[in-house]
Amino acid sequence: MRDSKRQIIRLQLSYKYDIILLRVDNVKCLGWKELMQKKLFCNIDLLIKGFEGYDNMQIVKFRDTVLDMLNKLALLNNRVIFLSRNPEKVNKAKKFCEKRGYDKFDFISREVARDFINDHSKDSNAFVMIGTKDVDFQLAVNNKILLIAPVWLPIEAKVGKYGVQVGNPKQLLQLLSIVVKNENWYAEINVDSISKCIALYDARTMVGGVNENERQMLCNFQNLLKQGASRNYYQILLYYFLANMTRDKTFDNITIFGVVPSSSGRINPELYGFVEQIRFIKKVMLPTGLKDFSMKEQNLLVRHRSKPQQHGGSQRGRSTIGGTHEFETLCLNGAYKSKIEKLRAEGKLNICIFDDYMNYGNGFNAIRCLLEYIGANKIIFVSMGLFRQSFYKKDYIITGNVFAPGYGYELVNQEILNNYQICFAAKQEIDYLYEVYNPRS
Repeated sequence: MRDSKRQIIRLQLSYKYDIILLRVDNVKCLGWKELMQKKLFCNIDLLIKGFEGYDNMQIVKFRDTVLDMLNKLALLNNRVIFLSRNPEKVNKAKKFCEKRGYDKFDFISREVARDFINDHSKDSNAFVMIGTKDVDFQLAVNNKILLIAPVWLPIEAKVGKYGVQVGNPKQLLQLLSIVVKNENWYAEINVDSISKCIALYDARTMVGGVNENERQMLCNFQNLLKQGASRNYYQILLYYFLANMTRDKTFDNITIFGVVPSSSGRINPELYGFVEQIRFIKKVMLPTGLKDFSMKEQNLLVRHRSKPQQHGGSQRGRSTIGGTHEFETLCLNGAYKSKIEKLRAEGKLNICIFDDYMNYGNGFNAIRCLLEYIGANKIIFVSMGLFRQSFYKKDYIITGNVFAPGYGYELVNQEILNNYQICFAAKQEIDYLYEVYNPRS
């Protein structure tokens, strides 16, 4: 008991910020940044030199590279903590690392790690789990911690399904470099006192605003969203979002997640899968009885009839159309009514909606007004891409039953917001992440 207590006290060294230069071999980082101290909980399997049926020469090479990387992160005031339920393995790993000069790591039992994480769940944004076992998954998901799966090692089923997969040390470090940096999202704008828009990347692939790597990724991801193409680009943005989400408390108290249906009413399975993984990590449950239903039946928003396409027409026409087409084709899912009423009564009706692209904000304006009408406390809209840097805010008065077609709406105010906060460093992060997951031959 004395040893366990001493270990926990050592881990409770306060969080702090340091202005440092992060430069780690073979991974591009963005220079002087304010970095948040992170606690990296690592399954001791990272140190094992071989597994039956695996390329053990590669495993040893990767192990040595990862140790060097983790040591650099430890020297930058991040905590690196190796854990196992087996005391003998813990002691053996400690001796192995100290013999090699790695004296900045911690070595603790899984029980001590679990107690510490449970006691500091409010600080889960500062924790990362690099795991291989389903017990790592359980510890991570119970405490809303980012889980990274090093797939060059044997990994168990739930870690493989829900963890952020890294196939080599370079991918691992690129993810960790995003996690430890205190970056903003690519674009953010506060629309009103309770509503915010976040965009993950610049979607202007047809103009000179992106480099060639980024253009290729964005064009392919556009095909993915519109036509169901390769999952690779979806995974890049999901991994970026999950890594960046760990430093942002915006999503900590979200109680309902959803996606915007396509113009035809179809739910994009890749985008829905994106949201489903976030919902799972955040432990946000669907309304009772919806677990085994289709994506369309599970989603908060229902497109009850097709919406006119808006890809054509003049820019002025598309910017002034407002929410009319949305209101005439969109309503809320009645299966959510009881959950919404309960959350509203508790003051916890915090909703996050994902969409593929945002141009003028017509869709979000309509959805925002519907959600404000039902009493939402917080509304976050996340778009995969942003085409423009002005938001055409339109406020509507809603009347009637929004859980069925035919409710009323009236435009009462409109203005153009030009105060997007653009973070070009975040744009670069996606490019770097793309590079390490798609190396040039």
